[in-house]
Amino acid sequence: MVHPVQSVIESLYAAGRCPRLHVNATAQGVVCPDFIREQWQERLIIDLDSTYPLSLAFNDEGIGVDLSFGGYITRCSFPWKAIYVVADRATGRGIVLDQNMPEAVRRSRHQPVTGPLTPPAELRPVQPDAESSEAAPARGKATTASSQPTALKQGPEGEVQRRRAAFRVIDGGG
Repeated sequence: MVHPVQSVIESLYAAGRCPRLHVNATAQGVVCPDFIREQWQERLIIDLDSTYPLSLAFNDEGIGVDLSFGGYITRCSFPWKAIYVVADRATGRGIVLDQNMPEAVRRSRHQPVTGPLTPPAELRPVQPDAESSEAAPARGKATTASSQPTALKQGPEGEVQRRRAAFRVIDGGG
């Protein structure tokens, strides 16, 4: 019988996708570098990118795979019970194995929201109507090349021009 984790991994590969595993590196039977276990503990995320020579192997107990950590390649083993999420790296869609999820991860995923959920005072509607935009205070007004275009076309192209005029150019990040 094929384990559900193996089934999802193989399905993702067949669709040309990259499987992403969430692994409890502290689980019994996990074989990986000690510094990885210490750093990531119950929240180790592994991408099984097929463009890298993984030498991926499935057996009754789990998976074996060659992984590179900072250029250091090592053979790792992850028992089925240590893997609690298998998902498509690009979309995040996949399966969650609740029975394998560490309690610390489960608690952090389902913590109740505390405190009021009120927006900061600086937030305003994205597209205010003409009356409210004139009455609204000009807090931190964005500067654009032409903050008020004089002749905008009507119709879809005019809407595009109006939206572009509202963008602010940010220099830097270099």
